[in-house]
Amino acid sequence: MGDLSHLTSATLTSFLVLVLARAALHKWQAYYETVGFAQGYGLVPRHMVPVIVRGLMGAEILSVLALLTPFTRPFGGLMAAGLFLGYGALMAAALLRGQTEIDCGCGGTPQIVSGLTLGRNAVLTVMALAVAMITTGPLGAMGAIIAITAGIALFAIYGVAEKLASHLPHIRQAG
Repeated sequence: MGDLSHLTSATLTSFLVLVLARAALHKWQAYYETVGFAQGYGLVPRHMVPVIVRGLMGAEILSVLALLTPFTRPFGGLMAAGLFLGYGALMAAALLRGQTEIDCGCGGTPQIVSGLTLGRNAVLTVMALAVAMITTGPLGAMGAIIAITAGIALFAIYGVAEKLASHLPHIRQAG
């Protein structure tokens, strides 16, 4: 059972590293666009948003780095869970205020904030908490290859699911 839990932890870690790295890269490459998305939430004064976006980008990078080292992986998992939970809370607050046409600003395929994005963030939070709680151990070369490949496969499935979810607003308008 220990080997399976180590493989599960490494797989989830690989997946979360890809999700967070993509999010940080998106914030860096499309910084002003991300600032615009964040300003659309209207939760903090507009002049503070650029600093907050840079801080979130830094937190995502720090979480990735912490996840990559077995000794700091529990901290990285908790940090990732906090980020996903925080982003989910911001999206929930926007929905509660009636903001149903706001982009989540998550990176990747643009998505309108909805119950689906809240559910996605809940699943990501649970995954990150699992990484924080599952003990890590040696995998060996083959175990590492399997875990990384499985993490990449999960990330590909995640990308397809995001792309499909991005079409939901258009499907609703047509129906």
